[in-house]
Amino acid sequence: MAGVDESVRGHRERLRRRFAEHGFEGFHDYEVLELLLTYAIPRRDVKPVAKRLLHAFGTLAGVFDAPVAELMAVEGVGEQAAVFISVVKQAELRYLASDLPGRSVFDRPDKVKAHLRYLVQGRGMECFGAIFTDQQHRHIATQILFEGTVDRTAVYPRNLMKRALELDAKGLILFHNHPGGAPRASREDVALTRRMCEACEPLEIRVLDHFLIAGKRVLSFKEEGWF
Repeated sequence: MAGVDESVRGHRERLRRRFAEHGFEGFHDYEVLELLLTYAIPRRDVKPVAKRLLHAFGTLAGVFDAPVAELMAVEGVGEQAAVFISVVKQAELRYLASDLPGRSVFDRPDKVKAHLRYLVQGRGMECFGAIFTDQQHRHIATQILFEGTVDRTAVYPRNLMKRALELDAKGLILFHNHPGGAPRASREDVALTRRMCEACEPLEIRVLDHFLIAGKRVLSFKEEGWF
């Protein structure tokens, strides 16, 4: 038994050393989870647990998006490990959000997209929200304002305008998700964007863009020619 413990300990140390020297370069997805699990599950070989997690949820994103209760249903994943995995995702979300306030959204478009992907990815229902900016396009807040069913969300421009006025926002980046992963704006999506622009114009609030989150992709209506 002592020999097994020594073998596990040595393997853990090698994983941690690889990460310390090279980050996740060369890591398989299961090894990423394996490394994380070494900090939540002591004195056990966690490679089989990491592989079971990937088998259960398909991808790393699927694992991190899974609710704690579903993670705990995987053999070998207790409450401590499930909560730890959830904490990792929430920490990443907070990290991305923390770099936005007071900065122009056009200075860091990749971080804005990553922020939205982490915020929305994994939600089973369609949702709609906005990034609110000031006159210089500096980030004020990001909020999900409406949530609906698997394929439909009721969005009311008046509610969005009310929140924009409360924040004294001068610019908006709209966003919504397609839980099914369809990476294309529908006619309804385009019509909604037009209605939002028309509602904003009398208030001198500018709609800067509209982002669609579909699976791992974040698509700009402007870049795709849908705006």
